[in-house]
This record gives sequence, structure tokens and C-alpha cells, in this order.
Amino acid sequence: MKFDLIISDYDGTLGGAPTNTIDKETVDAINAFTNKGGKFVVCTGRMFASAQAICKSVNLNGIVVAFQGAMIKDIQSGYSYFSGGLSPEVASKVVESFMKEGEQVVAFIGDELYHQNHKAYLDFYQHLLKVKSVGVSDLAKTILEKNQTVSKVCILCDKEKAFALADKYNETMGGKQVIFNNGADVIVEAVNPNYTKKFAVEFLAKHFNIPYERIMTVGDSTNDIGLMQGAWHGVAVGNAREELKAYAKEVTVPFSEKPVKYLIEKYCLEDER
Repeated sequence: MKFDLIISDYDGTLGGAPTNTIDKETVDAINAFTNKGGKFVVCTGRMFASAQAICKSVNLNGIVVAFQGAMIKDIQSGYSYFSGGLSPEVASKVVESFMKEGEQVVAFIGDELYHQNHKAYLDFYQHLLKVKSVGVSDLAKTILEKNQTVSKVCILCDKEKAFALADKYNETMGGKQVIFNNGADVIVEAVNPNYTKKFAVEFLAKHFNIPYERIMTVGDSTNDIGLMQGAWHGVAVGNAREELKAYAKEVTVPFSEKPVKYLIEKYCLEDER
């Protein structure tokens, strides 16, 4: 095997729409890889509970990186290897700014989803994550009152606006305490720049004691740029955002052609084909 650790984004890379799961052929390839001693990790912007349920439904074991790197936990036991995020003060300010856009704003306090005003995109988001959001009268105030780390804050809106908003907020608020990216075409995410997908790769390399040259990462969107920024082998799926492809060491087949399965067979199961 060329790689001992594979770290894959979920939505648009490993699984997601329209079935909101991982296809059987890809699961079989992952299992063949792990049966040979490889380590496979799902690295997603989703909350842990959502990713955990998906992995359990297809009998995948191991580790999930949730919230882009702010939470790292075991799929089966729920054991926490790491937990971080935005401070309540920073998250509260982001919420106040986001609310001025007139779009759906949500925040994850720990691994729970909260919203202030119920708009159409919230129904889509709850269905996507397969969780229920907790409604509050003042989201920014609730964050301060709970005084807990906030895993991320999101705006849910039309595709045309989402990418423009990510750029806007990186220019006006982005810095050492918070950055903004697009986890999907209709989502703007505010996260802690210290706990990104790049941080997760570095953390897992140490955890498994695997050198970077034996690690492959796969992604499709701008929140996967961290997966490409390292000495490891970063791969963008064929229909990935052009911004991501610019950082990738390889561009592979599009999502419709099962890129994770393709890459596992290409690099890790050669002797079995």
C-alpha cells in the first residue's frame, strides 16, 4: 500500500446528496483497505452526531473529525480525542453580524444545534444532518449565557450569496480568532482557524504515528483547503471547487464516479485488482 492513512471529507467526496449516505462499493473498498491494516478517517464540517449516525449505518468503525477539526471522536464509543472551537465572545459577535444578513443563522454549542429564527433553509439543514435544532429567542445571548465553546456558526442561504458572504466576512472579521469558508454551496461557516482540517491531519498523524508521506487526503470544497496544505498527498475530486484544485497535488475523478473508492483501488489495493 502506498498510503497507511486516508482522511476523506464527507459531503461531495465520500457521500452525501441525494442519498445522504456512503455507497456500498465505496464502503467495501474502505473495509478492504482497513482489513489490510490501513486507517480511514472521515473529516467533515458536519456535527459529530450526524457523521456518527451515517458511519454506523454502513458499519464503518474508527474516528470521525467533525466541525472541520474542532471535534475528534471515536465512532462507536464516542470517546473524545480532542475538542475545541470558537470562544463564546467571538461566536456571539459572529452571530450578531450574521443576523444582519437576514438569512438563517445557526450555531453549534458543543454537538448541539441552535437557531433563533426558523427560516426555510433550517428545514433543509435539519433533514441533511438528521437532527433537531433547538430554538431560542436570542442566539447571541444564549451563547454567552451557556459560556461553552462553540464548534461553529453558520449562515444558510442561496449559493450565489454564500460564496460572496464568505469572502466578505474574511475581509471584515477574519483573523486569528475566526475564519470563514463554504462547507457546501449554501453554507457559510465561521470556525476557529487553529482547529481546521489541516490541524486534524497533523493531529492524526501523531496519533497514529504515521509519516506525512504515507497519508492521503481527499476533498471537494473550500473548507477542504487545509486537507491540501501539507506534505501529505492532497487530492481534489474532479468536480471540486477551482480554489481547492489550486492547492491539490492530484485531481481525481468526479463525485459521481466514486472518488474515494477509485483512489483506494489505485493506491492501496493494487495487488488485489
